[in-house]
Amino acid sequence: MSFTYTGPRLLLLRHGETEWNRQGRLQGRKNSPLTDLGRAQARQQGEILKKIPGIETFDAVCSPLGRAQETARIALGAVSKLPRLDSNVAEINAGDWEGKTFKDIYSAYPQFDEKDLMRMFLTAPGGEGFDGLRDRCVTFLNQLEHPTILVSHSVTLCMIRGLIRGLSRQEIEALSRPQGVVLDVKTGQETLWSLPLQADGFARPQ
Repeated sequence: MSFTYTGPRLLLLRHGETEWNRQGRLQGRKNSPLTDLGRAQARQQGEILKKIPGIETFDAVCSPLGRAQETARIALGAVSKLPRLDSNVAEINAGDWEGKTFKDIYSAYPQFDEKDLMRMFLTAPGGEGFDGLRDRCVTFLNQLEHPTILVSHSVTLCMIRGLIRGLSRQEIEALSRPQGVVLDVKTGQETLWSLPLQADGFARPQ
């Protein structure tokens, strides 16, 4: 089913680095706490949000998973926002591979390597898959009425970015997944905000 986004602007925050990120372990719906670096990344996101004009008018939404909520408490606390939780923006269910290291998966499935990270999540055995994730992200986007700050996860945010920008599956799989920054997304456009505060506008995936 085709989808064209005509909704409001979103500011997208990926959760900060977690212990499992550092270990190279696939998380999906399982959780792992933020590292010291992850908490510093969340503080940086809060500083970025404070510098965005009109931030006081934005709604705030967060994934219910612990690492996203921990990030939201830090980053959104900087702009006095309390998010509502929405299971539609939780991370993709990666089925049998959750908790395994990427090295173990690469060894067992030699068709994958580091450049295939997104495809691994989207095709994990027993997992949610591309279509399941897409459907709930469409549901989330269709419900938006106001500009919104969203704190979520790597794969889910790539799907949301792709839907808003009208990207193909191949382009979605090629998107970068930075932490400690804010992605400012509206129909067909994406801007990355980092510290020191600079805007790099790009129309195609990086």
